[in-house]
Amino acid sequence: MFIETEISYTTEDGWTIRGTLSIPEGLDPSERVPAAVLVHSPAHDRDAYLGLHLIGRHQQAKESLWTALGRTATLRIDIRGRGGSSEPVEYRRLTEADRAKVALDVSGAIDYLSKQQEVEADRIGVVAEGESAEAALGASLRDRRVIGVMLLSGRVSEGTKEAVTGRADLPILCVVSKEERASVVDMAGVYAKSLHPASDLMILRDVGVGNSMFIMWANKFPNERSLESIAAEWLVSRFRSAPERREVSFQSEDGWTLYGSLRVPRGEEGRPSPGVIFLHSYLTDRYIFDRLEQMLSAAGIAVLNFDFRGRGKSIAGGTYFSLPQDERDRAYLDARAAADCLARQEGVDSGRIAVVASSIGVKYGLKAAVSDDRIKSFVMLGGMPDQADVENARFPILFISSQGLPQIAEAFRGFYRMTRNRGSHLLEYEGAAVGYQIFDIDETVQPLIVRWLKPQLTLD
Repeated sequence: MFIETEISYTTEDGWTIRGTLSIPEGLDPSERVPAAVLVHSPAHDRDAYLGLHLIGRHQQAKESLWTALGRTATLRIDIRGRGGSSEPVEYRRLTEADRAKVALDVSGAIDYLSKQQEVEADRIGVVAEGESAEAALGASLRDRRVIGVMLLSGRVSEGTKEAVTGRADLPILCVVSKEERASVVDMAGVYAKSLHPASDLMILRDVGVGNSMFIMWANKFPNERSLESIAAEWLVSRFRSAPERREVSFQSEDGWTLYGSLRVPRGEEGRPSPGVIFLHSYLTDRYIFDRLEQMLSAAGIAVLNFDFRGRGKSIAGGTYFSLPQDERDRAYLDARAAADCLARQEGVDSGRIAVVASSIGVKYGLKAAVSDDRIKSFVMLGGMPDQADVENARFPILFISSQGLPQIAEAFRGFYRMTRNRGSHLLEYEGAAVGYQIFDIDETVQPLIVRWLKPQLTLD
């Protein structure tokens, strides 16, 4: 059962959007639940998700998508120009530019839900049908609070499909019926672009379009499990498995306060996850690893992506280039502190940790790793580590370099020959991209890193 409330909010561009907020009954005062925004197509209004359809002549459906989601808060909205949100202009009179602003309606709904005291703000899902899928998916891709998207016969532009690759941490379920060919093409395109392993494509047969698929399925297969429950199970699973992400700070042994982003999978009890720490270059900060952080997290790996001394938020003791050289050289203590921080997190296997480093971060990370039995593998993106540290490394190393930087390329070849009997690999790319810049040259590099690390951390 649910407590339902009629609500309204104002979008960024001033439109008043109305909807129905449903909160599960019986929540404890401190209990927080995941939530979902339900977005109808322009042909419908919020009632499309009520589920009050007939099965045969006399039997009414027993559940809807929002009730099938169980202990999940939902917000069913009327998009601008439809239902309770039809003023000041009906949808049919909106220009294409104005229709694109339905994305603001969805963003406003996400924001409204996240502020409810019963809602866990970083576990929000979005469901959309038909033409509204473009706006709903676009808004979801831009909002880190969204951890799962379900599209029903969605129509999505090529630009938004391309943008899907930028959210490797966002799983997407695409549901479509085979006869709706245009939507099949779009849904297959979205699925193909998604990098999340939990993304899925359900191609049904002769069950209609959008929300109507629930009705047609129930009438064609009255004795089968409802399509609502099948779809809801996927989203509920995403809520349960979504990694916990939070900002953390920790201390190095020589007194630096370091800041980072921590993601820990919500794994099965008794089965802790392996972990990865990231070390950036001296010209950047942790955010160069945003996408790889998401991809590793989606693969079930805990990640700590932090700013080492003098960069990003970790500047209380001074900025990097204002520090004396001996102070910079002690940044390996930051890598050691990061490994300690990750290892002590609940749900993390302290004996299965890897390091991914770029440029100067390679030197700092490897110096810390060679004396740490918890480190099981290392990814080296350019940089020039001390040869003695390479020689002393007991773990496999993935060397990634560019042929246009002959000094580093030749050194990496030598390092590889030195360590290949430990399971190391060498990858060389054309051009002169430095470290993390290889990500921009070849989009396959980051997925390759994930695939290489998984067996090193015994995930395959």
